[in-house]
Amino acid sequence: MKIKTMKLKASKGHPDGLKVLVAAAASGNSVSLIEEKALAAPVILEVTEGNTVAHLHANSAVLYLLQASNLGSNDIEELLQWEATELKPVLLPYLASVGSGREDKTLRSSLQVLLLKLSSGSQLKCEGKNGASVVLFSSLLPLLWEQPSRNLLEEFPSLVSFLNTLQEVDHFKKSVSLWYGNNGYTLKPWAAKLHTPPSISSCTLNLLKGEAASPSKVGATGAPADQEKRLVITAEQILAAKTSWQNPPEGRDHLVKSAPVLPVDGETNILITASLPYVNNVPHLGNIIGCVLSGDCFARFCRLRGDNVLYICGTDEYGTATETKAIAEGLTPQQICDKYFTVHSEVYKWFNIQFDHFGRTTTNLQTKITQDIFWDLERNGVINQDSLEQLHCGKCERFLADRFVEGICPHIGCGYEDARGDQCDGCGKLVNAVELIKPRCKLCSSPPSIKSSTHLFLDLPKIESNYSPWLKATSKNWSNNAKVICDSWCRDGLKSRCITRDLKWGTPVPLDGFKDKVFYVWFDAPIGYISITANYTSEWEKWWKNPSIVKYYEFMAKDNVPFHGVVFPSVLIGTKQKWTMVSNIIATEFLNYEDGKFSKSRGVGVFGDQAIETGIPSDIFRFYLLFVRPESQDTTFSWVDFQTKNNSELLNNLGNFVHRSLSFVFKFFKSTIPEAHPSESDYQVMANINNELEQYMSAMCANRQRDALKCILSITKIGNQYIQENEPYKLIKPDRTDEDKRRGGTVIAVAANIAALVSIILEPYMPDTSKKMKSYLNNPLVLNRLPSAFSCFLPAGHVIQEPSPLITQIDDDTIKKLFEKFRGQSPERKTADPAEVAKMEARVAEQVRKRCRAFNFFLGFNYVSDYFMDVTRYLEFQKFSICGITFVFFQ
Repeated sequence: MKIKTMKLKASKGHPDGLKVLVAAAASGNSVSLIEEKALAAPVILEVTEGNTVAHLHANSAVLYLLQASNLGSNDIEELLQWEATELKPVLLPYLASVGSGREDKTLRSSLQVLLLKLSSGSQLKCEGKNGASVVLFSSLLPLLWEQPSRNLLEEFPSLVSFLNTLQEVDHFKKSVSLWYGNNGYTLKPWAAKLHTPPSISSCTLNLLKGEAASPSKVGATGAPADQEKRLVITAEQILAAKTSWQNPPEGRDHLVKSAPVLPVDGETNILITASLPYVNNVPHLGNIIGCVLSGDCFARFCRLRGDNVLYICGTDEYGTATETKAIAEGLTPQQICDKYFTVHSEVYKWFNIQFDHFGRTTTNLQTKITQDIFWDLERNGVINQDSLEQLHCGKCERFLADRFVEGICPHIGCGYEDARGDQCDGCGKLVNAVELIKPRCKLCSSPPSIKSSTHLFLDLPKIESNYSPWLKATSKNWSNNAKVICDSWCRDGLKSRCITRDLKWGTPVPLDGFKDKVFYVWFDAPIGYISITANYTSEWEKWWKNPSIVKYYEFMAKDNVPFHGVVFPSVLIGTKQKWTMVSNIIATEFLNYEDGKFSKSRGVGVFGDQAIETGIPSDIFRFYLLFVRPESQDTTFSWVDFQTKNNSELLNNLGNFVHRSLSFVFKFFKSTIPEAHPSESDYQVMANINNELEQYMSAMCANRQRDALKCILSITKIGNQYIQENEPYKLIKPDRTDEDKRRGGTVIAVAANIAALVSIILEPYMPDTSKKMKSYLNNPLVLNRLPSAFSCFLPAGHVIQEPSPLITQIDDDTIKKLFEKFRGQSPERKTADPAEVAKMEARVAEQVRKRCRAFNFFLGFNYVSDYFMDVTRYLEFQKFSICGITFVFFQ
């Protein structure tokens, strides 16, 4: 089937453009190329068919072309969804890291898992007109462009063969030449054009078919919501908008359930936990968005839609970190816990985190429940004993946990004298305590000796046969990084994990022969969710042993996934009790600060108590953190961007719209909502708003909180445009006709109702701002619940209060001061010691000779360059020769 008119509008060189070109060539369709930079998406295919014009994003275009030409197999839509939701969120940031010259090893490992799955699948059929070939070729081709990514790809010969074969197929070859040119391509310019495609089920393809996108069609792990402006509004959507406007929902009292909140048969019961923050320090903004704020946003949304919600969190108070902090501050561990529990509580209260209960793990119920679970595991034969070699201080008569040992860093080129037994602050690398040079006890400075200690282990291999099928069935609802991390743990089979430590501060082990030990914090910390709930209500088992009516969500950063996604579920499965298991793990990537990482010791970044002191309202911090929430890759907190988002998105967009629309009512209609007589164009605006509201709800259900927030901003942009186009302030002037005045009143009434909708859906993000907006509207009961569609929430005659500006502008001077205040101190660079330089050259030269004997020269060079990239961080030389080869490093 030939499509007569197709225009591919794209940013030249973007990989998604190749995909559309290949699909068009395979299906026998010609495409006109138009290079445009200012597009809603990097690649848009404009399809004109009769009187219908549709704009399709890349995956939608591919699906349309292949299915229109009978080339799309039955599973092509599923493959496109997999590519958009699982492959691209890992592949794109990995390629960006390679393009920038710093290959991300964590992303490489994650991509390895996906490529392994792909290489063993049935999609690699080298047929030039096969739908899977079109999709996979275009996505994987950039891996061939740079050496690091090519090395990864070469681990999978079937994928290399697949790409090489297709590059010789005529329409693939011509498409690559047309799109990238004949001289090849590199990742550096390409990386700047990366874009994760929207879900094919939430794009204009459905509108082209005459179907409205449905939230039920978007999976829990779907791709980001499609934000393109709907260019086609169907008659059905307009009719639905008209019906919704004319039939507003009934008002309900704001339902505040008396404590304790318990599950209710027949209701949607949602249990939410946020990863327990360590008690030994003040949380920074990355900690806050990584767990408690993300969990709060979702909890507020669930309450808004009428769910029965219990949101639990607390401080993780046991372990080495607490003992270390206590020594540093000259306090007992319990005093440290009491001090920082208060700090955490105050920070989260200021951030408006609405826990049902915020507890702690240093309780009698924590001990009882942890020991009960241990005894279940012991009875079921999944606890083993084994010996470990550890450092032991004879003077203190105790085994030393990693953080209680210091010494000289063993990594070549560092030599930092105060490296800890777990990590060196000098070079940032992980350290094995027994490898420290001249180790010393942190408590008494005596040199420790190596001794053997017997510990208890959780026999995960015995539990794996029950855990693996549970993981496969459940992880479909998890964030992609959580799935990838847990799959990588299981790929080579689970290994036994030590669950005890030779410490004093922790949950005591009740087994004879081990009563001088405590449980490892990552064994008993997740059990803290249960014990904190038990401290909240004696009927805790109604939440934790009631899987048939409770759905359980966990929020955390990606570094906590192994313990929440593998160890904790395995522990519960191993007890053979009927526990409420996690159904959804929502893990973020990391939030960085400016061009580095948060560091309390160096004064880099904003910590919770410092955010309070800035004088900026907590809602603004909430908004920005959720706007840059690291959902699929690491993101950065930037003061300049913070100012920009406040002044443009909040002040000029949302705040401006709400203030204008309500001020019109107050000023021109004596605070009373005028009568509305919507026209067909008004209902088209309402249909557009319903599309955004639908996407908002779909994104929130899937915990794509960034996308849902953008839907809110899209609605206020629609509102601003609606006012700008209709200019109601002119229509209602005394010298205008009655018809003009009636029209002006309608526009103002509709705009005020759009503001009312925004006051509802903004609540999970900016609760104080939402509350203020509702107060301007005199708190009608209809605003207490999330509506299914835009409606006439404020009927004619409803009286409002005088509005005041919602958002305050942040000026340049304020941002400059904040940037300087939180930039911290740069670490001092060590001056090169000529003797050490000579020593290092000799050691590396020996490594080169060894490597060149065992491997080819190229691998040897990579090894050497890795070595010296570490060295040059600390030594100020840039050029030297080894084995007749000159090495030059640019800093």
